[in-house]
Amino acid sequence: MNETNNPASASDVPWPTSDNRVRAPDTSMLPRSEKATPAAVGLLGSEKAAPAAVGLLKSAAQGAHATIDRFADSAEPAVRQLGESVAAAGETLHAKTDQLRDTGDAWVESVRTTVRGNPLTSVAAAFALGAVIARITR
Repeated sequence: MNETNNPASASDVPWPTSDNRVRAPDTSMLPRSEKATPAAVGLLGSEKAAPAAVGLLKSAAQGAHATIDRFADSAEPAVRQLGESVAAAGETLHAKTDQLRDTGDAWVESVRTTVRGNPLTSVAAAFALGAVIARITR
C-alpha cells in the first residue's frame, strides 16, 4: 500500500533539455596544448587549462574582493554620517516628545483648576458641547 514511485533506472528519468543530451561547458576561451588527453579536452580544454582556470578564478576573486573593499571604504563615511544623523533625529524626537508631554500635563492641570473653580459652568459647558456633537453626528 505504501509504494513509492521510484524510477527503475536512471534512463527513466526525463532530461531537462529537449534533445536529451548533456551540454558541455564552453571551453573556446581556454588555452589548448598539443598533449591534451581526451578526458582533459572534454572537461577543461587542455591539461594546462585546470591550473590556468584556477589562476584566472583566483585573480578574478581577488579583483572582486579588492573592488568590494574599495566600495566599503568609500561607503563608510556616508554610513557613519547617516548614523549620526539618525542619532541626532532620535534625540530631537525625544526632546519634542518630552516637551509635548509637559504641555499636555499643563493643559490638563489648567482644566482641572478651572473645573474645580467653576463646577456648574463646567457641567453646563460639557452638556452644551455634548448636545452640539450629538446634533452634528445625526
